[in-house]
Amino acid sequence: MFLKKIASSLFLTALVLACAGFAGAQDATSQSATAQQTPDPQQQQEEKLKLENKATVLLEQVVSEAQTLKLPENRIRVQIAAGDMLWDKSAARARGLLVDAGAILGQMMLDADRTDRSEMQMLIQLRQELVLTAGRHDSELGYQLLHSTQQQTPATNAGNGRRGLGPDPQSNLEQNLLATIATNDPKAAYQKAAEALDKGEYPTALSRVLAQLQAKDPEAFKKLSDKALSHLSSDNLVATREAATLAMNLLTPGPRVASTADGTSNVAANATAIAATSANARVVSGQLLSESAYHDLMDNAISAALTVTSLGPGANNQRGRGALVLRGAQPGSQQNPPDEAQTRQNNAGILLFSLQSILPQVDQYLPERAQALRQKLTELGMGNNTNANFGNQMRTAMQQGTSDSLAAAASTAPPQIQPRLYQQAAQKAVDEGNTDRALQIANDHLDESGKSSIMQAVDFKKMATTAAPEKLNEIRLKLAALPSDSDRVKYLIDLSTATQKDNPKLALRFLDDARALVSKRITSYKEFEDQLKVVDAFAALDPKRSFELLELGIGQLNELLSAAAVLNGFEMDIFKEGELSLKSDSDLVGMVSRFGQELASLAKVDFDHARATADRFQLPEPRMNAQLSIVQNILGGQSVVVNNNRRGQNNFQFVLR
Repeated sequence: MFLKKIASSLFLTALVLACAGFAGAQDATSQSATAQQTPDPQQQQEEKLKLENKATVLLEQVVSEAQTLKLPENRIRVQIAAGDMLWDKSAARARGLLVDAGAILGQMMLDADRTDRSEMQMLIQLRQELVLTAGRHDSELGYQLLHSTQQQTPATNAGNGRRGLGPDPQSNLEQNLLATIATNDPKAAYQKAAEALDKGEYPTALSRVLAQLQAKDPEAFKKLSDKALSHLSSDNLVATREAATLAMNLLTPGPRVASTADGTSNVAANATAIAATSANARVVSGQLLSESAYHDLMDNAISAALTVTSLGPGANNQRGRGALVLRGAQPGSQQNPPDEAQTRQNNAGILLFSLQSILPQVDQYLPERAQALRQKLTELGMGNNTNANFGNQMRTAMQQGTSDSLAAAASTAPPQIQPRLYQQAAQKAVDEGNTDRALQIANDHLDESGKSSIMQAVDFKKMATTAAPEKLNEIRLKLAALPSDSDRVKYLIDLSTATQKDNPKLALRFLDDARALVSKRITSYKEFEDQLKVVDAFAALDPKRSFELLELGIGQLNELLSAAAVLNGFEMDIFKEGELSLKSDSDLVGMVSRFGQELASLAKVDFDHARATADRFQLPEPRMNAQLSIVQNILGGQSVVVNNNRRGQNNFQFVLR
């Protein structure tokens, strides 16, 4: 195939690289400043305003050029991004862009072919981005666009390929909008959530609303939490799937600490924790319930779960997923929906499985019910869920993030994945500088290939700490012995990072060697990734060379895009009506987006050079994507993260992460 599918981690890697490049660019700027006097604050402010003016001019240019795009979804994406960035400067202008985007999208919804799953997914994603962006700035506008873009006639199960009980996009979006509004307008979110509870509904976003109220409006937090808990009786938990989901959202994080050592309220601590979470509407809130409320809700949940007498189809086939998934026990068939008794049994079974993942908390806060819960799990064949137990251990290991925690998780992992986990633990020990521990893990648990890899990493770690010009020949000999150029690039960047502070010239020499390796003609996406890693590394020492490499890569991307246009409809399908379609999740489109993000990270160092480099994209769609990424890095604006496909990829969007 001309292109292969890439893992969902590509986009996350892009975010890390972009942030690293931005941080590096700041370092480069600060190094030159330290040799001079402290910059004059007024001068800094003037420079900032000049930069923002340049970005605003570029943004208006992109908005104007976007009107020539053929595909309405492409124009919508530009308007969403522009509306988000312009809101603080001109709310009326931004509102107009978002409303216009909503009008275009509303017409697309009416004209959509509801048997085309790909088209429907694209429209659902666009709608989410539009509604959540508007809701972040104006709650009423968010709800206005939610209703004006709603599908008039829902797609049938046969048409959209969903199982009968799959997630409802309308409901999910409404809940995500509620959580988004809670971040900036908690009073409005409180009102919406309270109204829903009064109607017998259980908003899945309620825990996120509570988290915001806990930090910003304690009185409203108490009212809403009391109202929610009064609705979460044992009977309601088995009667309504949404009630059980909400209960587990509140139980899983555990109760909040009652007070600090000096007896003061923990509101400030909770506020800090909440502020640390991202704007992503899928983030689960922290500890919200007092210990007494937590105890009562857990008691209700256990009582409800113990009413299950048998499991429906698939209820015990959850593969160790956490309590918040709640996907098991699909009731009945699409043709024969379950009756009330079956529904209650299915909900109780799902709740029982969910409680299994928090058994340690049951032991701690409600030990008198723990034995009955375990007995019921055993009766139904769920008592020894190795995958669930391992999932809990892995979550702990990842939270702690140390080589010891990873090694501990590996020791109880299923045999087939133990080698990989021990490899990660050993590599983590290398990164921590604990080379003896890394070698111990490797010798005790890895095969010869794994040992060799870790020993090599240890060797280069030690070499990086003692790197000096007189050792260049020795270093190059060891690099030559590595199996691939990609490995050489990795270790050259590591060596450059290790020597950057004490010997910048030597650090540049290492990067020059890396640049030579990635300047040849690219033949794979892995080589593009290596090229971008070197771009990132140069940003801290010599941004000019970063731009040179980006220009080289964009030249090759232009060639690939031209070839893709010829092959469109044969080997790939990323063009529509002769225009690059932004709904594509192809590797090529994803890499184009990555280059735009790298340019954005360099824009504060040299805006004009970044803009000129973006202009090297020959097609208007990738060029505008790069330009908007640059503008957003200057003007700010939050991203909307929406994952609609199974791999979680949204490779090419006019929204900078």
